[in-house]
Amino acid sequence: MKKRLKSSTIFAMWEKASKARKIDEVSILNQTMVASSTCISPIHLESNLQLVLWQEPESRGETSTPHVEDDEPMQADLEALEHDPGKRIPISVYAVNDQDRVRRGYIEMGSCQPKNHKFKFTNKSGKERRFCRAWIKEFPWIEYSVEKDRAFSFVCYLYKDKTRCPGGDAFGKKGFNNWNMKSRLKKHKGEICSAHAEAQEKYDRFTTPQTSIRESIASNTSQYKALYKQRLTWTLKCVRFLLRQGLAFRGYDESEDSLNKGNFLELLNWIAGNFEEVARVVLKNAPRNCKMTHRDIQQEVIKCCAQETTKLVIEELDGGHFAILADESSDVYQNEQLVVCLHYVDKKGRVVVRFLVLLMLKILPL
Repeated sequence: MKKRLKSSTIFAMWEKASKARKIDEVSILNQTMVASSTCISPIHLESNLQLVLWQEPESRGETSTPHVEDDEPMQADLEALEHDPGKRIPISVYAVNDQDRVRRGYIEMGSCQPKNHKFKFTNKSGKERRFCRAWIKEFPWIEYSVEKDRAFSFVCYLYKDKTRCPGGDAFGKKGFNNWNMKSRLKKHKGEICSAHAEAQEKYDRFTTPQTSIRESIASNTSQYKALYKQRLTWTLKCVRFLLRQGLAFRGYDESEDSLNKGNFLELLNWIAGNFEEVARVVLKNAPRNCKMTHRDIQQEVIKCCAQETTKLVIEELDGGHFAILADESSDVYQNEQLVVCLHYVDKKGRVVVRFLVLLMLKILPL
């Protein structure tokens, strides 16, 4: 009875272990179970079960991947960098943290473009051909390997993204020597979205710091400030002219189709029509949110002119005696206005009258 209980327990363990096996393995195990139930003792069956369970990972149909140790990345030695592109080691071989240092080292070294080298002739299509020195000026990214007598792309070696743009190693790893096919150079350069163009853009951003986003914004800001200053200058000149002449600023209709937009806009438009340097920065050529012609801008400039005029009058007085002339008058709408002027004698003995302010008086209740 004890042997039967032990045997049934072993069968249950056997069935539990076989559930994770494949269909063909299950059939083999079932045959083994039948044979073991007839002629194999429970102890022997338990040992077979242990053997099968131990061999189970190897008996599955899955393909095991052998463990291969990765090659250790090469440490960067900037003094040992090869200038000849035919002898260089790919950038990807170096450690990730050293790749930028290697790129900087090659950029400081410059591309390999031998000037006094006598290029070899190669038979191409029945004619003797060789690397043309004029290609260096036409394609600044090209470099020549004296070791392999082949042409390479300097920027592609440094910055080509092989994950996004695989293949095309004629100018990167293998080199180019079809000297009778100059069109291949233009084809390699490609369009804006080509692998070479992306590598060239990365190279330009690295070698030209002012092309970074921060520097571009800073340069644009300086340019905007200069244009803003020019627009403000011409607005101020128009305001000063109208103030000096005592003329009105605004017109009844200041729309684009108006025949008379008022003295301020008409004066600014006349100056822009006669001076090209003014027309480039004002009115239609100015940003919509920075034309410097709105009535609020005019009022602010007028207040600034009044403050500066008051400062000049105080400096001209220089602590001397003066008299205040205040008089009231009413406009066509019967609104009371108060005019304040200063009377004084300047340092040259001349009597001076300076207008200071015009105030609208509030009607006091009786």
